[in-house]
Amino acid sequence: MEKIKYSILLLSLLFSINSYAQLDLRENRHIFKYDLALKECKFDGTAIAPENKQVMKKGWIFGIRNIIGTDYIIQVSKFTDGSTSAQTQNLKTYQGTNNENIYFKLTETEYLAFAEELQKRGRFVVGASTTIIKIRPGNGKDGDEAIFSEFGNDFNIGATAGWQLTDPKKETSIALVGGLAFSSIKVTPQTTRGFIDSESTQSAITFSLGAIVEIQKFQISAFGGIDTMSGEIGRNWIYGDRLWIGLGFGYEIFKPKGSDDN
Repeated sequence: MEKIKYSILLLSLLFSINSYAQLDLRENRHIFKYDLALKECKFDGTAIAPENKQVMKKGWIFGIRNIIGTDYIIQVSKFTDGSTSAQTQNLKTYQGTNNENIYFKLTETEYLAFAEELQKRGRFVVGASTTIIKIRPGNGKDGDEAIFSEFGNDFNIGATAGWQLTDPKKETSIALVGGLAFSSIKVTPQTTRGFIDSESTQSAITFSLGAIVEIQKFQISAFGGIDTMSGEIGRNWIYGDRLWIGLGFGYEIFKPKGSDDN
């Protein structure tokens, strides 16, 4: 019950950190994930006659200028490389010859399937993760001072926060983060130098620093950290406050930005 209580408390804390007023989709830029043909329309969503249909290419950036029911009225961002092809394309998807804005209708269903919000290359991230393998190096000494290397798989769940650099086109990123977690660690007479008579499980607080590589929100991480255990057992635990190396996995379930419509 203690483990469950602490886990719920931690997840509640994460949720409270990341729950705040959602932003309007019109405030951000968006990007097409796949090619999609859209019909030109007016700002209020009414059709243009004669009908004009243009293919939105994967990687094109656009803004949502108006929302009519479940339809998004979008404008493709201006191409700025100065080439003839860019200027020609701007006349088809950005502004006409009389500098009038050109809009296209994108349904909510099409947005969810073919587009997404354009993420900034660098951003602050918060997530939940667990370390599945901890390697506790020994001290290389002999006799009573010896501490042998250990491979652990303690139960732990925690929060990470840090700075992430993203490549939206490849859906990959790397983040440097710090973490705080609750751990449940097995201790034995050998790892407490005989202080306890039988094996038991103790609670600990874990502090860590590491890097997370993310591919389509699935995360693989490498961390270094320390476990701090309270009480007399903690003072006698041979791995107390010693550096461990860990490998882990996670899934980004909280983001600093978002929208109910996205």
